[in-house]
Amino acid sequence: MYNIDGAGVPKEGTIGVVVSGGFDSTVLWHYLYGICKERNQKIIPFTVPKNDGALTYAIRMLEWSAKRYGDKTLHPVVINSKGVNWSKKDYQGEEVARQLIDGIKEIMDLGLAGYVYTGVNEYPPNYETLCSYHVPGPRNLSRDSDFIYKGRPVSDIIRQPFADLTKTDLINFANELGILDEVMEISHSCVELIRGRCGECFWCKEREWGFAEAELVDKGTN
Repeated sequence: MYNIDGAGVPKEGTIGVVVSGGFDSTVLWHYLYGICKERNQKIIPFTVPKNDGALTYAIRMLEWSAKRYGDKTLHPVVINSKGVNWSKKDYQGEEVARQLIDGIKEIMDLGLAGYVYTGVNEYPPNYETLCSYHVPGPRNLSRDSDFIYKGRPVSDIIRQPFADLTKTDLINFANELGILDEVMEISHSCVELIRGRCGECFWCKEREWGFAEAELVDKGTN
């Protein structure tokens, strides 16, 4: 079992989770929701709308989660509603990271959650060679940001339990949780197409790499 510290999830306060309908945040939501459900602790999904259909896929993921747990469907709270528009021509990783930080500040300003979790994970060893155009900016916001909110450092507010795990690790973790087949079907990784996969963007390439390294077949079509 991967060393993901469930005991480290704060027991007090509301847990916020940034979800996009992608593979990583879907696994994260399932994992944290189970912990919070057992504790009867409040957990809220948040989404930054993007032109890759993030809001639509986040809603789809939450419907799946509710059905799996036999609970009422939660709807994502939209943060940074101006959204993120990206393409292979103008994508700037630093800017997208900053927009996510702005969304998390919004969560804190409104007092919606005491802690915010993201599915950020480690790059593949060869990430610079995966894609012929822009490589994403900093992923580990807890490590790569000087964000301080009312005296609280970013590392206390933003929790990233997958920060040291690659996509392959998360695929194996999902398999251990017994949700891999479902997650690969409902999750959407491509940032160029709302439906299907372009097969060229960094996120498509990273997902392809992850399954190849895990020696598993990605049965998803989104």
